[in-house]
Amino acid sequence: MKRYHKFIAVGVCSLLLFTVYFYRDPERTIPNEKGIIVSPADGTVLYIKSYNGVPEVYKDGNSYILKDIQKYYPNGSYVIGIFMSPFDVHVNRAPISGKVVYVKHFDGALYPAFGEGVITKNERNIIIIKNNNTYIGVVQIAGTMARRTVCNVKEGDYVQIGERIGMIKLGSQTAVIIPKTYNITVKKGDKVYAGESIIARQN
Repeated sequence: MKRYHKFIAVGVCSLLLFTVYFYRDPERTIPNEKGIIVSPADGTVLYIKSYNGVPEVYKDGNSYILKDIQKYYPNGSYVIGIFMSPFDVHVNRAPISGKVVYVKHFDGALYPAFGEGVITKNERNIIIIKNNNTYIGVVQIAGTMARRTVCNVKEGDYVQIGERIGMIKLGSQTAVIIPKTYNITVKKGDKVYAGESIIARQN
């Protein structure tokens, strides 16, 4: 076998191994407690922000104002951003049990901006899950390179805490929106795991 054939073979095998590794979907042990919120994603807590008005999420220097869902958080909210590296499991899970009452998709794109070249918008999905009078939001935000989110739930679906609800491909971020009736139990820099790590408890 010629040397360049060996390099091609090694490259193909490496790509296949990375693909299998990237799409892994391990089982998780879901906490059996009342009044908790679990992480919707594997990754590192990137930011925790408090809002009395319209919540926002951030990715790649962009700020996305979530005006459409402000009505679900009349008393304010916390937003926790979770960074998912290419080496994290990229399956997203429901942070709470309940009914999916809102799903909205935004395409990623490049937009010309006068005097500024090009503005990049990340592909993203917003999912709101209702449990009694509590609304928990999950925002899937794809990276500018991959620009690919997968949402496996629709409005009207019922989900169980820790249930798979979608995934994001390659470097990306998942944000969770929590009403201020909960206490946040994580801090910036913490490592969290989808369906397993408790990130908030009800007051």
